[in-house]
Amino acid sequence: MNDKTPKYIHIKNRIKDGIRNGSIVDKLPGERVLAKELNASYMTVRKAITELEEEGILHKFTTKGTFVSNRKMSPKITRNIGFFLDEDIKEGISSPYYSLIFKALDKTVKKMGYNMLLFSDFNDLNPLKNQKKIDGVIICCFPRIEDKIQEINKYLPIVLLDNTAADKSIPSVTIDNYNSCSKSIEYLWSLGHRRIGFISGLLDSDVCRDRLLGYTSALTRLGIKEDKSLIFKGNYSYESGEKAGEYFASMQESPTAIMCANDSMAIGSMKTIRERGISIPDEISIVGFDNIEVASRVFPALTTNAAPIEDMVNKAVEMLLSSIDGKDIDYKHIILPARLVKRNSCIPANTQL
Repeated sequence: MNDKTPKYIHIKNRIKDGIRNGSIVDKLPGERVLAKELNASYMTVRKAITELEEEGILHKFTTKGTFVSNRKMSPKITRNIGFFLDEDIKEGISSPYYSLIFKALDKTVKKMGYNMLLFSDFNDLNPLKNQKKIDGVIICCFPRIEDKIQEINKYLPIVLLDNTAADKSIPSVTIDNYNSCSKSIEYLWSLGHRRIGFISGLLDSDVCRDRLLGYTSALTRLGIKEDKSLIFKGNYSYESGEKAGEYFASMQESPTAIMCANDSMAIGSMKTIRERGISIPDEISIVGFDNIEVASRVFPALTTNAAPIEDMVNKAVEMLLSSIDGKDIDYKHIILPARLVKRNSCIPANTQL
């Protein structure tokens, strides 16, 4: 041993070597145990660990211990990518939108030589309680679970889909929901519609807030006074779309067009509006969002905003694999535009009955 090199430096290097070769994966032994194993004083080990914490290689949790936090030094051990979809999401992986995400992710991940594992319980992602199963995870983020996501991010590379973290600390891929909805309202305005309703989704995320803001901002920009009675609060489900359709069909002066925060609600609203004897698009035009598979098959075929599923997934996987490999990510937050797909559910207002 070089006598001129402080002993704590040798201990730091021993710990780094252990992380690199995989003998130290998650939790370190206690400091007193390490001191005995390395024939060093407790304070020498403490100094080495403190410096490794300052360098971001280790992370200490009160009452729990010290854990590896620098993914650049950690070897890939699984070639598995996780996809986390909150169990509170209605229909889960069977939902029309998230089934598209799942299929595209599975295809892309396999092309890159990885397997994909689906999670809906955070306990299955917690490396403090379970053996590490994945190298990184793509998460459909919602604010109500952000604290849990931030905890997992201390141990695993993460990329978020749909929403961003509040502090923008985690890489993300999102849709330009504001401008996409705004352009849809401009399209309806160009068709002569001036009384335009909106069916929102859950207002607990940036996705729906931005879509609603795109709607209200476009009205203001186009000189249409906002009427709060024309906004129905849905929850993204087909059933809430049915209720919204009933609500708008029952109004003394129904809107001539309705913008919906997703296709499921749009299709649900079309059903009940027609049941009330109102013709689509002859009396009410409808616009959706997502371009789920059934959107082109309903009658009339639904005008909608096509979510850039493949681009979103490709970017998310590319960012995640770069993070797993310890590479810097050039653009940490990517926003992709949706594409307005014009079909038969919209016609000019002056041609409506």
